Amino acid sequence: MHRFYAAAVLLAALLFHPLAAAEVHLNGFASVVAGKVIEGNEFLADYPKTGIYDEEWSLSPDTSLGLQFSSYFTDEFSLIAQIVVHGARDFEPEVDWLYVNYFITPELSVQLGRKRLPLYYYSDYFDLGYAYYWIRPPADLYTWQITNYEGISLLYEWGLGQWDSSVNVYYGSEESEDNDLLSELTPNASVDETWKNMFGIVGSMTNELLDIRLTYMQGLVDRDINGINVIQDVKQKFFGLSVNLTLDQLQVLTEFNDYKRPDNDIDIEAYMLSFGYQIDDFTPHITYSAFEQAINAIGNDEKHHTTTLGVRWDFYPNMALKAQFDKVVDEGVMVPVKGDSESISIGLDLVF
Repeated sequence: MHRFYAAAVLLAALLFHPLAAAEVHLNGFASVVAGKVIEGNEFLADYPKTGIYDEEWSLSPDTSLGLQFSSYFTDEFSLIAQIVVHGARDFEPEVDWLYVNYFITPELSVQLGRKRLPLYYYSDYFDLGYAYYWIRPPADLYTWQITNYEGISLLYEWGLGQWDSSVNVYYGSEESEDNDLLSELTPNASVDETWKNMFGIVGSMTNELLDIRLTYMQGLVDRDINGINVIQDVKQKFFGLSVNLTLDQLQVLTEFNDYKRPDNDIDIEAYMLSFGYQIDDFTPHITYSAFEQAINAIGNDEKHHTTTLGVRWDFYPNMALKAQFDKVVDEGVMVPVKGDSESISIGLDLVF
């Protein structure tokens, strides 16, 4: 599937502008993070990539490097690619974005190819540590096993008074063989996951004070465990709301997500509330986040919450140092994740 969409994207680029010399821009980002567990056994800091800290200092779970290439063939037509390497995945290069973008009008554009699945507020720049004050976005919310999709999307952006507004509609699918998260949480098993017929819509409105974002996605799920199909064409729905407030130096960040898979009696809520206050080049912050799955007929009871304390120091242009403490309380009995833990992490984020 990845190869098919890559070929389709490159073919579209050639068909639109086969002979022009494209104007190419290169941007990049990096995060170098060291951390360890100081109480407990393990801390699952990054669910999608299963970045796990234990009692020894480690650079792997949160360290990453990304390069983004933007090729502009005309004012209306471009090709976007992003390649990333993650310590949690043994620093093997991965194609995170690969899509063509065409402006139908100055406000309306269409994209074809591979993109981030826009379920969450920080989905598009989850790996761009410089974009937020945490070491990483709260793990209790960003827990899903599928983070990309391959397909088509339409984006409409316009101004409405003092508001910048946008609506993004998308359709696509994603296949994940030996999925990192599901295989980690299913002992002695290899889990293949497919999300297909995904249809989603994202709306946002932003001004100097408020940033409001709504998201909805529905689709079907297939799952194989050790080659045996256990889920086929099961319906799922996702709803998300974030409301962020900026008052001078104070930032108040909120996010709420609801996920349902009725045929499997799965109902999950995840949420967070965070406060950050900028004092010159320093931004201390505190966050509470939680994941709660309603107990169903087979006893699934995944439930955990995290309290985070940290500080960001913008000591140099395009660079930031961060330190963070995370205390996780894992209340799952039938479905514990990694148990209770306390951990510390120190990191350097930069963009170039």
